[in-house]
Amino acid sequence: MADLLVVDAIGKVYGEGSAATRALADVSFTVAEGEFASIVGQSGSGKSTLLNLIGLLDTPTSGQVLFAGENTTALGRRGRARVRNEGLGFVFQFHYLLPEFSVWENLTMPAQIAGRTVSGEERDRALQTLALLGLEGLERKNANQLSGGQKQRVAIGRALMNRPRLILADEPTGNLDTANTEAVYGLFRTINAELGTTFLIVTHDRAVAQQTDRILEVRDGELVQDVRNDYAG
Repeated sequence: MADLLVVDAIGKVYGEGSAATRALADVSFTVAEGEFASIVGQSGSGKSTLLNLIGLLDTPTSGQVLFAGENTTALGRRGRARVRNEGLGFVFQFHYLLPEFSVWENLTMPAQIAGRTVSGEERDRALQTLALLGLEGLERKNANQLSGGQKQRVAIGRALMNRPRLILADEPTGNLDTANTEAVYGLFRTINAELGTTFLIVTHDRAVAQQTDRILEVRDGELVQDVRNDYAG
């Protein structure tokens, strides 16, 4: 498999002089197309900073991040936004749905924001996404009428709408019970298998990380472990 993501000796320092705080130092790894991997670390380890850099929500102090062969670190704000919109999907611990809008409207929000009619391609993609996530029949329900697990599935659907090559998930099941946590990871596996989407899941929970095929551990701003997981499956 070709490398989709290359993280090359990136570092991140906040502040200057005696007030400077090193969040990351010389972190390097690659992620191949179609991988299902996790980044694990305790609070304050630097894992969320790393996710923000990979997701182009922040820029490194040193090093570079390449996505699909493109050096994103050399891009300006608009260039980074283009890569995010075209190639990346985000799933967070909090679903951030708009409660006054329906499931369908939350999925097709880019068209709603632009004030245009949903295209035939977007409609087909939304219907396919609803079916993949087991949300058929719920498209007209308002988000505030859904259960916690259903809301997170809609959030996953929203992340899938542009068919990203890489989904970055930050503690995606942190607010869910055990049954819904297992359901969400089952969906991630289905998406990974059926769409070929690459997953990089950030978590502090090793039990969650054990459900991925590869575990990268960050501690005190450094990558201290990168192992294949023999227990996944």
